[in-house]
Amino acid sequence: MGKLAISISVLIFLTTVGIAWARVSGPCSNCHTMHNSQNGQPIDENGPRVYLLDPVSSFRDACVACHSNEGTETIVVQGSTRIPIVLNLQEPTYPSDGSSSGTLAGGNFYWLYANAGVGGENQSVYGHNVLAIDGVPPDENLTQAPGKPDVASGPSCAGCHDRIDRCESCHAPAHHAPDTGPVVGQEGGWYRFLNSSFHGSENTGVIGIEDSDWEQTVSASDHNEYMGANNAYGNDDNSMSNYCAGCHYKFHGIPNVGEDNHSPWFRHPAHLPLPDNPDKEYYYYNNPGGSGPGQYNPLAPIARDPDQLLSMTEPSPIVTPGSDQVMCISCHRPHGTPYPDMLRWNYLEGCVAGQGTPSECGCYVCHTTKGE
Repeated sequence: MGKLAISISVLIFLTTVGIAWARVSGPCSNCHTMHNSQNGQPIDENGPRVYLLDPVSSFRDACVACHSNEGTETIVVQGSTRIPIVLNLQEPTYPSDGSSSGTLAGGNFYWLYANAGVGGENQSVYGHNVLAIDGVPPDENLTQAPGKPDVASGPSCAGCHDRIDRCESCHAPAHHAPDTGPVVGQEGGWYRFLNSSFHGSENTGVIGIEDSDWEQTVSASDHNEYMGANNAYGNDDNSMSNYCAGCHYKFHGIPNVGEDNHSPWFRHPAHLPLPDNPDKEYYYYNNPGGSGPGQYNPLAPIARDPDQLLSMTEPSPIVTPGSDQVMCISCHRPHGTPYPDMLRWNYLEGCVAGQGTPSECGCYVCHTTKGE
Protein backbone atom coordinates (compact mmCIF):
# COMPACT_ATOMS: atom_id res chain seq x y z
CA MET A 1 0.00 0.00 0.00
CA GLY A 2 1.32 3.45 -0.86
CA LYS A 3 2.15 5.75 2.04
CA LEU A 4 -0.37 8.29 0.77
CA ALA A 5 -3.20 5.85 1.23
CA ILE A 6 -4.90 6.58 4.49
CA SER A 7 -3.59 4.42 7.29
CA ILE A 8 -6.64 4.45 9.51
CA SER A 9 -9.89 2.62 9.01
CA VAL A 10 -12.24 5.24 7.65
CA LEU A 11 -14.61 3.36 5.38
CA ILE A 12 -15.99 -0.09 6.03
CA PHE A 13 -17.32 -1.80 2.92
CA LEU A 14 -18.80 -5.24 3.52
CA THR A 15 -20.15 -7.18 0.59
CA THR A 16 -23.01 -9.61 0.88
CA VAL A 17 -25.24 -11.03 -1.81
CA GLY A 18 -23.67 -8.65 -4.32
CA ILE A 19 -24.73 -5.50 -2.42
CA ALA A 20 -22.15 -2.95 -1.24
CA TRP A 21 -22.64 -1.75 2.35
CA ALA A 22 -21.05 1.67 2.73
CA ARG A 23 -22.10 2.37 6.29
CA VAL A 24 -19.13 3.14 8.55
CA SER A 25 -18.56 1.11 11.71
CA GLY A 26 -15.81 1.07 14.32
CA PRO A 27 -14.42 3.57 16.84
CA CYS A 28 -15.55 7.16 16.31
CA SER A 29 -11.91 8.23 16.67
CA ASN A 30 -11.15 6.55 13.36
CA CYS A 31 -12.74 9.53 11.66
CA HIS A 32 -13.37 12.24 14.25
CA THR A 33 -11.31 14.36 16.59
CA MET A 34 -13.04 16.37 19.29
CA HIS A 35 -10.88 19.49 19.10
CA ASN A 36 -9.72 19.39 15.47
CA SER A 37 -6.14 18.77 16.54
CA GLN A 38 -4.22 15.58 15.98
CA ASN A 39 -0.75 14.34 16.97
CA GLY A 40 0.10 17.58 18.74
CA GLN A 41 -0.46 19.69 15.64
CA PRO A 42 -2.10 23.11 16.00
CA ILE A 43 -5.70 23.54 14.95
CA ASP A 44 -6.13 24.21 11.26
CA GLU A 45 -8.92 26.76 11.18
CA ASN A 46 -9.27 26.34 7.42
CA GLY A 47 -9.18 22.56 7.50
CA PRO A 48 -11.90 19.92 7.85
CA ARG A 49 -13.81 19.95 11.11
CA VAL A 50 -14.66 16.30 11.58
CA TYR A 51 -11.98 14.11 9.97
CA LEU A 52 -8.58 12.92 11.02
CA LEU A 53 -6.02 13.30 8.27
CA ASP A 54 -3.42 10.65 7.59
CA PRO A 55 -0.33 12.21 9.22
CA VAL A 56 1.83 10.74 6.41
CA SER A 57 -0.28 12.13 3.56
CA SER A 58 0.82 15.33 1.88
CA PHE A 59 -2.77 16.20 0.98
CA ARG A 60 -4.53 18.49 3.41
CA ASP A 61 -8.12 17.89 2.32
CA ALA A 62 -9.72 14.98 4.18
CA CYS A 63 -11.47 13.52 1.13
CA VAL A 64 -8.31 13.66 -0.97
CA ALA A 65 -6.11 12.29 1.82
CA CYS A 66 -8.40 9.28 2.20
CA HIS A 67 -9.03 8.53 -1.45
CA SER A 68 -5.48 8.98 -2.80
CA ASN A 69 -2.72 6.43 -3.14
CA GLU A 70 0.97 6.69 -3.94
CA GLY A 71 0.85 3.46 -5.94
CA THR A 72 -1.28 2.13 -8.80
CA GLU A 73 -3.94 0.26 -6.80
CA THR A 74 -7.39 1.76 -7.27
CA ILE A 75 -8.87 -0.08 -4.27
CA VAL A 76 -6.79 -0.11 -1.11
CA VAL A 77 -7.54 -3.02 1.22
CA GLN A 78 -6.66 -2.78 4.89
CA GLY A 79 -8.12 -5.58 6.93
CA SER A 80 -11.84 -5.54 6.23
CA THR A 81 -11.67 -1.96 5.02
CA ARG A 82 -11.82 -1.19 1.29
CA ILE A 83 -11.15 2.35 0.13
CA PRO A 84 -11.90 3.44 -3.45
CA ILE A 85 -9.04 5.49 -4.87
CA VAL A 86 -9.75 8.39 -7.21
CA LEU A 87 -6.25 9.93 -7.24
CA ASN A 88 -3.23 7.72 -7.88
CA LEU A 89 0.26 9.21 -8.00
CA GLN A 90 1.41 6.41 -10.27
CA GLU A 91 -0.53 5.76 -13.44
CA PRO A 92 -3.36 3.28 -12.85
CA THR A 93 -4.49 0.82 -15.49
CA TYR A 94 -6.98 2.32 -17.90
CA PRO A 95 -8.59 -0.41 -20.04
CA SER A 96 -9.14 1.17 -23.44
CA ASP A 97 -12.11 -1.10 -24.09
CA GLY A 98 -13.77 -0.35 -20.73
CA SER A 99 -13.34 -3.94 -19.61
CA SER A 100 -11.87 -4.74 -16.19
CA SER A 101 -9.32 -4.42 -13.39
CA GLY A 102 -8.42 -0.79 -13.57
CA THR A 103 -9.69 2.73 -13.09
CA LEU A 104 -12.94 2.95 -11.14
CA ALA A 105 -16.26 4.10 -12.62
CA GLY A 106 -15.73 7.84 -12.17
CA GLY A 107 -12.21 7.75 -13.57
CA ASN A 108 -9.09 9.06 -11.87
CA PHE A 109 -7.51 12.45 -11.23
CA TYR A 110 -4.06 11.03 -12.01
CA TRP A 111 -3.97 12.39 -15.56
CA LEU A 112 -5.05 15.83 -14.40
CA TYR A 113 -2.61 15.84 -11.49
CA ALA A 114 0.36 14.45 -13.39
CA ASN A 115 -0.33 16.18 -16.70
CA ALA A 116 0.29 12.85 -18.41
CA GLY A 117 -2.65 12.65 -20.79
CA VAL A 118 -2.54 11.34 -24.32
CA GLY A 119 -2.04 14.09 -26.88
CA GLY A 120 0.16 16.47 -24.90
CA GLU A 121 -2.39 19.25 -24.43
CA ASN A 122 -2.47 21.26 -21.23
CA GLN A 123 -3.30 19.76 -17.89
CA SER A 124 -6.85 21.01 -17.47
CA VAL A 125 -8.47 18.94 -20.20
CA TYR A 126 -8.03 15.61 -18.40
CA GLY A 127 -10.38 16.03 -15.45
CA HIS A 128 -12.46 18.33 -13.30
CA ASN A 129 -10.13 20.83 -11.63
CA VAL A 130 -10.93 20.12 -7.98
CA LEU A 131 -8.97 22.80 -6.15
CA ALA A 132 -8.94 20.77 -2.93
CA ILE A 133 -6.27 18.59 -4.57
CA ASP A 134 -3.06 20.36 -3.61
CA GLY A 135 -1.16 21.29 -6.75
CA VAL A 136 -4.17 21.41 -9.07
CA PRO A 137 -4.60 24.95 -10.42
CA PRO A 138 -7.78 26.57 -11.73
CA ASP A 139 -8.70 25.49 -15.23
CA GLU A 140 -6.37 26.94 -17.83
CA ASN A 141 -9.07 27.26 -20.46
CA LEU A 142 -12.29 28.09 -18.61
CA THR A 143 -13.36 30.67 -16.07
CA GLN A 144 -16.66 28.95 -15.33
CA ALA A 145 -18.36 25.63 -15.96
CA PRO A 146 -19.15 25.26 -19.67
CA GLY A 147 -22.90 25.46 -20.15
CA LYS A 148 -23.36 27.17 -16.78
CA PRO A 149 -27.03 27.99 -16.08
CA ASP A 150 -27.81 31.68 -16.04
CA VAL A 151 -29.44 31.44 -12.62
CA ALA A 152 -26.13 30.32 -11.09
CA SER A 153 -24.60 33.77 -10.84
CA GLY A 154 -23.11 35.63 -7.94
CA PRO A 155 -20.22 34.88 -5.59
CA SER A 156 -22.10 32.18 -3.64
CA CYS A 157 -22.27 30.02 -6.78
CA ALA A 158 -18.60 30.24 -7.67
CA GLY A 159 -17.51 27.22 -5.60
CA CYS A 160 -19.28 24.89 -8.01
CA HIS A 161 -20.50 26.69 -11.11
CA ASP A 162 -17.38 28.76 -11.79
CA ARG A 163 -14.91 26.28 -10.32
CA ILE A 164 -14.97 23.19 -8.10
CA ASP A 165 -13.49 24.26 -4.79
CA ARG A 166 -13.81 20.95 -2.96
CA CYS A 167 -15.07 17.42 -3.38
CA GLU A 168 -18.20 18.58 -1.56
CA SER A 169 -19.10 20.69 -4.59
CA CYS A 170 -20.45 17.43 -6.03
CA HIS A 171 -20.64 15.03 -3.07
CA ALA A 172 -22.41 15.22 0.29
CA PRO A 173 -20.55 12.57 2.34
CA ALA A 174 -22.97 10.38 4.28
CA HIS A 175 -20.79 7.55 5.53
CA HIS A 176 -23.23 6.76 8.33
CA ALA A 177 -26.18 6.26 5.98
CA PRO A 178 -27.72 2.73 5.99
CA ASP A 179 -26.65 1.99 2.43
CA THR A 180 -28.21 -1.47 2.09
CA GLY A 181 -29.50 -1.19 -1.49
CA PRO A 182 -29.97 -2.49 -4.01
CA VAL A 183 -31.21 0.89 -5.32
CA VAL A 184 -29.52 3.69 -3.38
CA GLY A 185 -31.44 6.92 -2.87
CA GLN A 186 -31.86 9.54 -0.18
CA GLU A 187 -32.03 7.12 2.75
CA GLY A 188 -28.74 5.59 1.70
CA GLY A 189 -27.00 8.93 1.34
CA TRP A 190 -27.71 9.07 -2.42
CA TYR A 191 -25.90 7.16 -5.14
CA ARG A 192 -22.17 7.71 -4.53
CA PHE A 193 -23.11 10.62 -2.25
CA LEU A 194 -23.97 12.67 -5.35
CA ASN A 195 -25.86 15.62 -3.93
CA SER A 196 -23.88 18.83 -3.54
CA SER A 197 -23.10 19.78 0.04
CA PHE A 198 -23.60 23.43 -0.90
CA HIS A 199 -27.32 23.35 -1.67
CA GLY A 200 -28.36 19.75 -2.12
CA SER A 201 -32.00 18.75 -1.70
CA GLU A 202 -34.23 15.73 -2.05
CA ASN A 203 -34.84 16.76 -5.65
CA THR A 204 -31.21 16.96 -6.72
CA GLY A 205 -29.63 13.78 -5.33
CA VAL A 206 -28.82 10.93 -7.70
CA ILE A 207 -30.41 7.47 -7.52
CA GLY A 208 -28.77 4.31 -8.81
CA ILE A 209 -27.43 0.82 -8.13
CA GLU A 210 -23.84 0.81 -6.89
CA ASP A 211 -21.43 -1.84 -8.12
CA SER A 212 -19.71 -3.47 -5.15
CA ASP A 213 -16.18 -2.79 -6.46
CA TRP A 214 -16.93 0.59 -8.01
CA GLU A 215 -16.59 -0.98 -11.47
CA GLN A 216 -12.97 -1.95 -11.02
CA THR A 217 -14.12 -5.12 -12.74
CA VAL A 218 -17.02 -4.91 -15.13
CA SER A 219 -18.95 -6.99 -17.61
CA ALA A 220 -22.35 -6.92 -19.30
CA SER A 221 -23.94 -8.00 -16.01
CA ASP A 222 -21.45 -6.48 -13.53
CA HIS A 223 -21.71 -2.70 -13.48
CA ASN A 224 -23.42 0.34 -11.98
CA GLU A 225 -26.98 1.16 -12.94
CA TYR A 226 -27.92 4.81 -13.47
CA MET A 227 -31.28 6.52 -13.28
CA GLY A 228 -32.49 8.20 -16.46
CA ALA A 229 -34.80 11.15 -16.77
CA ASN A 230 -38.54 11.54 -16.49
CA ASN A 231 -38.31 14.62 -18.71
CA ALA A 232 -35.58 14.79 -21.33
CA TYR A 233 -34.95 18.50 -20.73
CA GLY A 234 -36.26 18.89 -17.22
CA ASN A 235 -34.36 19.58 -14.03
CA ASP A 236 -34.19 18.04 -10.55
CA ASP A 237 -35.42 14.49 -11.09
CA ASN A 238 -32.71 12.37 -9.39
CA SER A 239 -31.21 11.33 -12.74
CA MET A 240 -27.51 11.20 -13.47
CA SER A 241 -27.49 13.61 -16.40
CA ASN A 242 -29.73 16.21 -14.78
CA TYR A 243 -27.29 16.21 -11.90
CA CYS A 244 -24.54 17.10 -14.37
CA ALA A 245 -26.88 19.77 -15.77
CA GLY A 246 -26.67 21.58 -12.45
CA CYS A 247 -23.43 23.03 -13.77
CA HIS A 248 -23.74 22.27 -17.48
CA TYR A 249 -27.39 23.10 -18.10
CA LYS A 250 -26.94 24.72 -21.48
CA PHE A 251 -25.79 21.39 -22.86
CA HIS A 252 -29.29 20.09 -22.11
CA GLY A 253 -31.95 22.74 -22.68
CA ILE A 254 -34.04 22.54 -25.87
CA PRO A 255 -32.76 25.87 -27.31
CA ASN A 256 -29.22 24.56 -26.99
CA VAL A 257 -29.71 20.99 -28.19
CA GLY A 258 -32.52 20.56 -30.70
CA GLU A 259 -36.15 21.50 -31.14
CA ASP A 260 -38.88 19.00 -30.27
CA ASN A 261 -36.43 16.20 -29.46
CA HIS A 262 -35.27 15.70 -33.04
CA SER A 263 -32.53 16.87 -35.38
CA PRO A 264 -30.84 19.09 -36.22
CA TRP A 265 -28.89 18.51 -33.00
CA PHE A 266 -26.85 21.51 -31.95
CA ARG A 267 -25.25 19.49 -29.15
CA HIS A 268 -25.23 15.78 -28.52
CA PRO A 269 -28.61 14.76 -27.07
CA ALA A 270 -28.72 13.32 -23.57
CA HIS A 271 -31.63 11.80 -21.68
CA LEU A 272 -33.26 10.61 -24.88
CA PRO A 273 -34.00 6.89 -25.34
CA LEU A 274 -32.30 4.87 -28.02
CA PRO A 275 -34.86 4.76 -30.85
CA ASP A 276 -37.16 1.75 -30.77
CA ASN A 277 -37.00 1.55 -34.54
CA PRO A 278 -35.11 -1.19 -36.42
CA ASP A 279 -34.53 1.28 -39.25
CA LYS A 280 -32.31 3.37 -36.97
CA GLU A 281 -28.68 2.39 -36.37
CA TYR A 282 -28.95 3.13 -32.64
CA TYR A 283 -31.45 0.29 -32.26
CA TYR A 284 -28.51 -2.10 -32.69
CA TYR A 285 -26.61 -0.84 -29.64
CA ASN A 286 -23.32 -2.76 -29.28
CA ASN A 287 -24.31 -5.15 -32.06
CA PRO A 288 -23.34 -3.72 -35.48
CA GLY A 289 -24.75 -5.82 -38.29
CA GLY A 290 -26.89 -7.81 -35.88
CA SER A 291 -30.61 -8.46 -35.77
CA GLY A 292 -31.28 -6.54 -32.55
CA PRO A 293 -29.58 -4.70 -29.69
CA GLY A 294 -26.51 -6.26 -28.08
CA GLN A 295 -25.66 -6.53 -24.40
CA TYR A 296 -24.85 -3.64 -22.06
CA ASN A 297 -21.37 -2.30 -22.81
CA PRO A 298 -19.60 -0.64 -19.82
CA LEU A 299 -17.48 1.39 -22.24
CA ALA A 300 -20.62 3.35 -23.21
CA PRO A 301 -23.13 2.83 -20.38
CA ILE A 302 -26.80 3.74 -20.60
CA ALA A 303 -29.32 5.07 -18.06
CA ARG A 304 -32.56 3.28 -17.22
CA ASP A 305 -36.08 4.59 -17.30
CA PRO A 306 -36.84 5.66 -13.69
CA ASP A 307 -39.71 3.20 -13.21
CA GLN A 308 -37.55 0.39 -14.52
CA LEU A 309 -34.57 1.25 -12.32
CA LEU A 310 -36.66 1.43 -9.16
CA SER A 311 -37.94 -2.09 -9.81
CA MET A 312 -34.47 -3.58 -10.40
CA THR A 313 -32.69 -5.73 -7.83
CA GLU A 314 -29.37 -6.12 -9.64
CA PRO A 315 -27.57 -4.87 -12.75
CA SER A 316 -28.84 -6.19 -16.06
CA PRO A 317 -27.07 -7.06 -19.33
CA ILE A 318 -30.23 -6.28 -21.32
CA VAL A 319 -30.48 -3.03 -23.28
CA THR A 320 -33.98 -1.95 -24.31
CA PRO A 321 -34.36 0.60 -27.14
CA GLY A 322 -37.25 2.97 -26.55
CA SER A 323 -36.53 2.96 -22.82
CA ASP A 324 -32.80 3.02 -22.09
CA GLN A 325 -31.20 6.44 -22.49
CA VAL A 326 -28.00 8.17 -23.47
CA MET A 327 -26.55 10.22 -20.60
CA CYS A 328 -23.56 12.46 -19.92
CA ILE A 329 -21.42 9.67 -18.52
CA SER A 330 -22.13 7.48 -21.51
CA CYS A 331 -19.17 9.40 -22.94
CA HIS A 332 -17.32 10.97 -19.99
CA ARG A 333 -15.77 9.98 -16.65
CA PRO A 334 -16.12 12.93 -14.26
CA HIS A 335 -12.90 12.47 -12.27
CA GLY A 336 -10.69 12.14 -15.32
CA THR A 337 -9.23 9.89 -18.02
CA PRO A 338 -6.09 9.76 -20.21
CA TYR A 339 -8.07 11.47 -22.96
CA PRO A 340 -9.03 15.12 -23.51
CA ASP A 341 -12.43 16.27 -22.25
CA MET A 342 -12.53 13.32 -19.83
CA LEU A 343 -13.77 11.09 -22.65
CA ARG A 344 -13.93 7.37 -21.97
CA TRP A 345 -12.04 6.47 -25.14
CA ASN A 346 -9.43 7.92 -27.47
CA TYR A 347 -11.73 10.00 -29.61
CA LEU A 348 -8.90 11.79 -31.43
CA GLU A 349 -7.13 8.66 -32.66
CA GLY A 350 -9.44 5.71 -32.09
CA CYS A 351 -12.58 6.99 -33.78
CA VAL A 352 -12.03 6.88 -37.52
CA ALA A 353 -15.11 6.62 -39.73
CA GLY A 354 -15.23 3.42 -41.68
CA GLN A 355 -12.61 1.59 -39.66
CA GLY A 356 -13.58 1.03 -36.06
CA THR A 357 -15.38 -1.27 -33.65
CA PRO A 358 -17.27 -0.68 -30.38
CA SER A 359 -14.24 -1.97 -28.44
CA GLU A 360 -12.01 0.69 -30.04
CA CYS A 361 -14.35 3.66 -30.09
CA GLY A 362 -17.27 4.07 -27.73
CA CYS A 363 -19.09 6.23 -30.27
CA TYR A 364 -19.64 3.09 -32.33
CA VAL A 365 -21.46 1.35 -29.49
CA CYS A 366 -24.48 3.48 -30.40
CA HIS A 367 -23.50 4.70 -33.87
CA THR A 368 -23.25 1.14 -35.10
CA THR A 369 -22.91 1.86 -38.83
CA LYS A 370 -20.26 4.59 -38.58
CA GLY A 371 -17.31 2.35 -37.93
CA GLU A 372 -17.97 0.01 -40.83
